[in-house]
Order: sequence, then structure tokens, then C-alpha cells
Amino acid sequence: MNSIYAITAHHERPDEAAEAWHECAVCAIGWEQYGRLDKANLDELPANPKTFLDIKRGDLILAYAGGNRIAYVGEVKDGVYHHTKRNIVGMDESEGGFEYPNQYEVKWYDKPYDFSRKDLPPFLLKQLGIKGRTVVKIRLERRSFDEVKQIILTTARSGSLFEINEDAVKAGIRKYLMHNIDSLEKGLKIMKVEERTSETDQPDFLAKDKNGRTVIIECKGYAYPEDCDQLERYEKSIAKKKPRLMLIAFRIDDGCLKEAEKNPQMELFECDLKFTKISPK
Repeated sequence: MNSIYAITAHHERPDEAAEAWHECAVCAIGWEQYGRLDKANLDELPANPKTFLDIKRGDLILAYAGGNRIAYVGEVKDGVYHHTKRNIVGMDESEGGFEYPNQYEVKWYDKPYDFSRKDLPPFLLKQLGIKGRTVVKIRLERRSFDEVKQIILTTARSGSLFEINEDAVKAGIRKYLMHNIDSLEKGLKIMKVEERTSETDQPDFLAKDKNGRTVIIECKGYAYPEDCDQLERYEKSIAKKKPRLMLIAFRIDDGCLKEAEKNPQMELFECDLKFTKISPK
């Protein structure tokens, strides 16, 4: 059975490196000090290059460029390992290259490209962007290769990483709510505001509804399933009685909607200059 690998592009120039991989139709890693990896002593090789050598024909490659960005998705062509400095990916940095001479040829798909890893379901998302891991063999978790491949190709949305500036949109929603909380729901009153949008240990707003019930409000640019978990953590740590939970975002992921359905206290709102309640109906 084939496998899926996430390989992080050059750590200092990830965006440029990902484009070079695409242009040269390769995926690559460094570790130049070991020379040809297939001739090296396997006992002396670190985990990343060892994993790289396991790649074979037909495997799926995610070109992870850091910052939550997956630049390209592609399929390994013949599975033949190459050690080369004949392209810009393998060339020395002194010559303008990236010094990633250990390579496989890859057919990069036209789509998806430039998407956020947060497009992917949690079991995939949590395996990406791990510090110190350049080559990650994705755990399929009882799914088949073809099934996970289809999940990636159908859930990833090309360009999604650049659709929303999360901090800017979140800040905009917060600012609007500060002066227009009544437009979210008649009778809502803000009791406490989290001062800094970058903090995650407190909700954006604590409020009271017209019946005096506590309402915990969290704002997002794009809401994902894990944001429901965040609200539920606030629920456990802040309120003694069952509060209402409101998650407000410019766009709400389908997985987030499904996750919210598990908690009858949770209400989701999409905000595009107005608030539209989408759950519960």
C-alpha cells in the first residue's frame, strides 16, 4: 500500500523552496553532510532522512511550507532516489540554490495548492507542522491510502490560506461587537472584554442575555472544529452554571458545524456585516 508524506520545504526560504520544487518537479531534503543517503550507514542517519528513503512510486507528497501553508500536493513518479546538484533545489546556497540534493521526482497536481492545513480534518491537521520533523509519514488511522488521498484532494481549497487574515478579521468582529452587541441578539450586555486578541486563555467576551444567563462569546476569522473545543474549555473553567456558548466567525467550517451539534449550549454565527444564526436551526 502506498503512503502519504508531508515534507517541509527549506526552513529559511520555505515559500521560494516550494516554488522551486514545483518548477523542478521534485520533493527534496538536505542532510548534505551524509552524501548519498542510500550509501550512508543507516545506523548513523537521523530519523528524517531515514524516513525520506522509504518513499516509493505512487506515494502522495504534501509540500509543507510552514505557517500552516501546504503549497502543493503531488505523486511520486518512479520512486527512484536521486542525489543531484544539477537543479536549483540541489545547488549550493552560494550559487543561489537551496542545498537540498536528496530528491525524488514528483508530478505536482494542478489542484489543490496554497491551502491551509486547517482545511484538513483533525487527524491530519495534528500531524503537520511538528517542530523538528522535516519528513512526516502520515498515520492513516485505519483508513486506506486511497480514502485519505481523496479526503485531502476534496477538502483542501486552493488559495484558502490567503482568503482570511485571521487576526485582522477577528479584531474587526470584536470591534464591531463592542459597539453593536445588540445586533447579535437583543438584550445582550457585555460584562467583560478580553484585552488582547492574541491571548487564548480567556474568551473575547463574557455577556449576559436578557434572562440574566451567562454568555461566553469567542470570535474567529475562520472557525474550525477545534474552536468548539476551545469554547467548551471556557465553559468548564469560567461558569458555575451552564452558560450559553457563542462562536462568531466570518466563515464556519463544515466540520465545526458538525462538532457544535454535539453541544446543545453552543450557537454558531457567521458575520459578514450582519450576524446570521446557522445553528441550531
